[in-house]
Amino acid sequence: MNESEQRLKLLFERSIDPAFLLDGDTCTYIDCNEAALKFLRCPAKEQLTGLHPVKISPERQPDGSMSSERIRELIDAVLEEGAIRFEWNHTTFDGKDVWVDISLTAIPFRGRRGIYTLWRNITKRKKLEKKLAAEMQLLMTVIENAPSGIVFLDGKRNCTYMNAKFQELFGYDPRDLPDESTWFAKAYPDLEYRSRVIDAWQRDIDGFTIYLKEGEKWTFTVTCKDGRKKTVHIIHVQLPTGGYLKMYEDITEQNKAEELLRGREAELAIKSTNLQDLNAALRVLLKERENDKAELEAKIVKNVNELVMPYVDELKQCRLNPSHRAYVNIIEANLKHIISPFLKKLGLRSVNLTPREMRIAHLIKSGKTTKEISQLFQTSSAAVNFHRNNIRRKLGISNQKVNLAAYLSSM
Repeated sequence: MNESEQRLKLLFERSIDPAFLLDGDTCTYIDCNEAALKFLRCPAKEQLTGLHPVKISPERQPDGSMSSERIRELIDAVLEEGAIRFEWNHTTFDGKDVWVDISLTAIPFRGRRGIYTLWRNITKRKKLEKKLAAEMQLLMTVIENAPSGIVFLDGKRNCTYMNAKFQELFGYDPRDLPDESTWFAKAYPDLEYRSRVIDAWQRDIDGFTIYLKEGEKWTFTVTCKDGRKKTVHIIHVQLPTGGYLKMYEDITEQNKAEELLRGREAELAIKSTNLQDLNAALRVLLKERENDKAELEAKIVKNVNELVMPYVDELKQCRLNPSHRAYVNIIEANLKHIISPFLKKLGLRSVNLTPREMRIAHLIKSGKTTKEISQLFQTSSAAVNFHRNNIRRKLGISNQKVNLAAYLSSM
């Protein structure tokens, strides 16, 4: 064994990574180190030597290629190029799938074409990549089906992705919007308005330099590819990669509905004010009508008492036969019955009571008896009863079963 072979053998055996020696012509394992046996869970080196790599590989690789065909291609490539590196899915002797990063180097070995093979275990990395790929797939599925338009920008503000909703909302596709500046120019053609949008965007970026966060919710009007205007909510988010995510929520119809609602509310407010004014006017008219009614009732009572009742009293003083006197009494009673409801509304003063009768009426109303009233006036009970009868007569309740005190209280 020459010096170079001794050096190779020393490196081969002391490597902490699995190392193998392949015959380039037969494509079979010639030798391996202890790390290789441990990694493959192979009980003895004799069980590995002489095997073709396809024997410890699944029939197909995860990309769908046949392991046997792919191995032959790789062996030919390393023999031609001198060295190659690739990833491979192997199967251990106890049936477990493992991922390895493989480097192949063509070397002369005892007059044959040998291939020095070094493995590094990347199973954990592959599992993590698979998990991340699944999570990314889920995330992209959510983003692609999101109800909001979403755009990704890289650190240089180039548009790297836009979901279907964004294209549906505004009509632009990736070819229309290679970068953010193009978006600003097309979505906000008015220079002054565009400046306002860029200022808002810059305020969010300034906030991102202080701490990682979601930006504020902005509301702007975007010009679509077909020239239509849409009102949108915009939210900016800084990504750990240094890029940005922008979300656009279409609120055009919501704004129209709110404006319509505000218009209806304004109309209702005007109608409410007009209705209040109308009600106030009606209350004034009703008050005037009540006053007119009260004035009319007062006139009726006054006219009956002044223009009719005196003549009824005169008739009663005349020599009338019993039949005629009965008619006069009926006329007097009916007249008093007619004006009786008016008297309650108009109060005592409309009944033409004398001052003494007014005082006695108030005492009766307050619950004083005939005896108590006679003592207050230092007169006889008969005199008080005389005034009581006059009060009843003037109130139109003579010969009626009506409590005078209750009747006076109701007035």
